[in-house]
Amino acid sequence: MSARDPLIPADPDFAAAIRRGTLGMPIARFFGVEFTDIRPGHLEAVLPYRDELSYRPGHFQGTAVSAVAYFAATSALSTLLAADRIGLTLDQNVKFLAPAVGEKLVARGRVISAGHSISVGASDVYAVKDGKETLCATAQVTVRNVDRKKLEG
Repeated sequence: MSARDPLIPADPDFAAAIRRGTLGMPIARFFGVEFTDIRPGHLEAVLPYRDELSYRPGHFQGTAVSAVAYFAATSALSTLLAADRIGLTLDQNVKFLAPAVGEKLVARGRVISAGHSISVGASDVYAVKDGKETLCATAQVTVRNVDRKKLEG
């Protein structure tokens, strides 16, 4: 992102914009994802357990794990985008490391590379059971950053 510090947001209202944009999506509302920490280059997302997200009682299904990983990684990238830009997903890779058993998932997203056209983010997903975190997945997401107006017109 040119000569400026890559962890300085281009949009001073980035946190509110990300909450509006991402959490306003029907799919985010369906999953019930929440954002608990938004900082430049970082975002923490929480997904509370419900039976609809499981494959058996107490166990999150892989799609739910992938979704919260995706929301955390892409939204961390969005913290550095200008208000008139949006990231479109090019690729997502998720590695499952342990069963996702618990009352919630916590995904911590971060920026790996913030470019003008292409950005790469990552997230680690933890299953939280009785206050103990277990790393259950890690993800990497690549996005193409484009002008919002090109999508609207």
